[in-house]
Amino acid sequence: MNKWQELDEKLNKYLRLATFPIGVKLLENKEELKNISKLKRPEKKLALCQIFSYSRYYGWTMGLTEEENICPLAEIAVGFVKPYDIFLEGYFFLGRYHETQEAAKKTSEMIPKMPHEKFSAIVSGALERIDYDPDLVIIYGNSAQILRIIQGALWKEGGRLTISTFGDAVCADTITNAYLTGKLQVALPCLGDRRFGLAMDSDLVASIPLGIIDSVIEGLEGTHKAGSRYPIPYEICTPEFFAKMRPQIEEARKK
Repeated sequence: MNKWQELDEKLNKYLRLATFPIGVKLLENKEELKNISKLKRPEKKLALCQIFSYSRYYGWTMGLTEEENICPLAEIAVGFVKPYDIFLEGYFFLGRYHETQEAAKKTSEMIPKMPHEKFSAIVSGALERIDYDPDLVIIYGNSAQILRIIQGALWKEGGRLTISTFGDAVCADTITNAYLTGKLQVALPCLGDRRFGLAMDSDLVASIPLGIIDSVIEGLEGTHKAGSRYPIPYEICTPEFFAKMRPQIEEARKK
């Protein structure tokens, strides 16, 4: 068992995930894709979030270059293209998410963006099957599972997790912001991830930079031993409905 299989085993021990945790690696040179074993490439252009779906649902290792990505928000967020004027001026979101251009422009400016041309390809694979060192571990889960990840991340340092989102471009939160800050990011799947990437209504996303993954695992172990567990244990108590019914049944049986 290699270290990624061990990590996958620990995550599933404490979280009991419905889909594979995935390891995401950012490549500066797309020629590096040739070094990834069992790599699948899209036959047609895909949105970035869709390769994550192939990995977490089917376990496939997927590669995507800037030429193969079709999502206009993703290509800006991960630095495949330089932000252009109609994006910077807010026209992507005007009338869709915002009433005024001023509001839309503010959103465009605040979306996390990777430096242009820093990376030219991205690889995503089920954590238990990858043979490369990922930059990020991304987990889709329900609110209780993501809660446990947050608790694990705060086990040593304490404090609170701040979540920043505008409800779209989940890749900017889970890839760009996680990579640039080196901190746990929790995000809401965006409309594209739901429509094209098969994210469910109940899903949240946690993106864990590799530099803190050991600390998160240690935190999951520590909080688990302390009694914070998934599934969240229900309180087992006497059903009051039956307790009230029992005397009535006993009285009826005497007649």
